[in-house]
Amino acid sequence: MRPSVGGQALGVAISEFSPAFIEAFNRGAVLFKEGRFDEAAEIFLRLADEHPDIANLHGNLGLCLRAAGRPDEAMEPLRQALRLRPAYPDVLNALGGILLDQRNLDHALVAFQALVKLQPDYPGALLTLGNLFMFVGDGERARAAYRLAILAEPHIGTNYNNLGAVSLSLGNPHDAARQYRRALAIEVGKPEYRKNLGTCLLMAGDYPNGTVAYEGRLEQGVWRKRNMPGVLWQGQPLAGKTLLVHFEQGLGDSFQYIRYAGVLKRMGARVLYECQPALKRVLSTAPDLDGLFAFGEPLPAYDYHISLMSLMHRLGTTPDTVPGGVPYLRAEPELAARWAERLDRLEDGRRPGLRVGINWHGNETGKSIPLECFEAMGKLPGVRLYSLQKVSGLDHLERLRGRVHVTELGADFDAGPDAFLDTAAVMANLDLVITCDTSVCHLAGAMGRPTWVVLKWFADWRWMRGRLDSPWYPTMRLFRQATSNDWAEVMARVTADVAAEVAVQAAGEMPR
Repeated sequence: MRPSVGGQALGVAISEFSPAFIEAFNRGAVLFKEGRFDEAAEIFLRLADEHPDIANLHGNLGLCLRAAGRPDEAMEPLRQALRLRPAYPDVLNALGGILLDQRNLDHALVAFQALVKLQPDYPGALLTLGNLFMFVGDGERARAAYRLAILAEPHIGTNYNNLGAVSLSLGNPHDAARQYRRALAIEVGKPEYRKNLGTCLLMAGDYPNGTVAYEGRLEQGVWRKRNMPGVLWQGQPLAGKTLLVHFEQGLGDSFQYIRYAGVLKRMGARVLYECQPALKRVLSTAPDLDGLFAFGEPLPAYDYHISLMSLMHRLGTTPDTVPGGVPYLRAEPELAARWAERLDRLEDGRRPGLRVGINWHGNETGKSIPLECFEAMGKLPGVRLYSLQKVSGLDHLERLRGRVHVTELGADFDAGPDAFLDTAAVMANLDLVITCDTSVCHLAGAMGRPTWVVLKWFADWRWMRGRLDSPWYPTMRLFRQATSNDWAEVMARVTADVAAEVAVQAAGEMPR
């Protein structure tokens, strides 16, 4: 918005306007610059009513309303401004931004494509266009937009950061690392860029450099950083010292990294772990812990503290030196025995050739396997599928009941305050667990159960690139999408391998 009136600003000769109009317009512009958006909007609303054919008045009204946090009210004046003047960069940017915030991606794309065509160097327009292409899953066009954004605004670190992200998603971690480093050269030490470089290097298997850069996550404003009292452990001698390790991210991370207690114990530490409250009981089977505390419980005195996922860095973990020794988590024996009896009753005493537990739905976008993809597997002779799904994804069972043959485990399955107790007990009685990338796979791997994880094409860094196994879990196989979003193809491979497992088992049981 311009702070004063002129013929170019209004699209007509200034002589056509009264002194009162010019004074009001300028007053609205000043109020906008001062951040008094509601007051400015009142002025431009009145002026637009008096002069409905002037695009800038509707445009300024829309810009004021958006800045005031009233995006729904801003939509119509912005659209009216474009009806009167289609080549209006500020309005295209504002309208596209509102549509993006509303997740109306298709229409936001139209707005930003028009803006970029009209004014390619409009600040942030090519970057936003690239982001939109990423949101709709068009990585190639996103990459092209980010490259143009760099040409238009080579001094903006976010342009390189986002080009790094799309390069990584397209399977080029080396180019991604190069772009992240270029972003860091512009905004030295920025935590987001450091963390992104870390995940990129970890995905490529470069743990020595990746774990260092990944520490940047702890300084991100969006991170759930813990301001723990006391001294941060940075590799000081641990003999005779008490070390508090505290959880940091998801439930699966606690399952994955609790293994480090044994390493710390061998270094002479007394090891305490503060975990998510729901996991305290299932983690109680972990060895080498001298104390296990749920978040919110009083903590004893300690000499040092460290965030759980920083142990990779401080202990110098590489893919070849991941602490092993599965199983390090176990089901409670009595509960496992009860579930053994319960499964036997569900099967009327006729145990199938292969008991398979399935978990198809995760919390993060793109990780979930459509339940329909298990239809063929559920019809294989000798195979019985058991649902390990909790909370999210259960509506899929209802929708596909009768089509996908899956045995549900009852409303009391893991219904208490302690998560995963029944899941662990059921897993102890299964032959195989097939799951998407969620906490279930980490629990199964930590228990040493045969586990097949079905991954989206651009998977999390901890599964690295191209590997069909995991250095973290020796009993695990990885099945990766061949192309983005193609669950049918990868699940066809999984189903074929399940059929082969049943055939091998059946052949072994045949009389000779």
